[in-house]
Amino acid sequence: MVGGRVQPNALACAHHSFSSPEHQCPVSAPSTHYRIFRNCEREMVERSISILQASGFYWGPLSVGEAHAKLEMETLGTFLVRDSSQGNHLFSLSVKVAAGPVSVRIRLQEGYFWLMNHFSDCVVKLLELLVEKTQDQPICCENGVSLIFSKPLRKSRIPALQELCRRSIIAVHGRERIPQLPLQPVLRKYVEEFPFKI
Repeated sequence: MVGGRVQPNALACAHHSFSSPEHQCPVSAPSTHYRIFRNCEREMVERSISILQASGFYWGPLSVGEAHAKLEMETLGTFLVRDSSQGNHLFSLSVKVAAGPVSVRIRLQEGYFWLMNHFSDCVVKLLELLVEKTQDQPICCENGVSLIFSKPLRKSRIPALQELCRRSIIAVHGRERIPQLPLQPVLRKYVEEFPFKI
């Protein structure tokens, strides 16, 4: 995975081998510092990346300094998702706190994405949960910093009207009820592409 994209050829090559040694070809090292995923993990990661790319607040290979600069003048709790610079993590979450922007890593462990003791099989679902949970009670990092998540920092400051409508539909009806709503097929498909409140 480079810049948020899993490279299927690199993954396939890393796992492929022939039965006899004389037919084995040298396997080139994947051109990434990310670890190789099991099939179930790879599907989950690919799905999460696809959803993140539709979110507007996934900034890809942004450095910690660049992320903090973008959040410096934002309100408390504003956050963004970016690629982690650490080889054993996929994503980092940068958020504005009272003392200034901080960054924390999102762990991928046992088939879930984790931040402290909160987890989900989807990064955006995890963030939606964090926004909901920290409205009443901040979560504490190991270094004692209290984190509140209020709203994502999207690349586009002015949301499209259809995006606002989609968020309203999800906020009022919830993603579980989308199939029952009397929506035109094109609109239903658009809503289902990013069925989240944030």
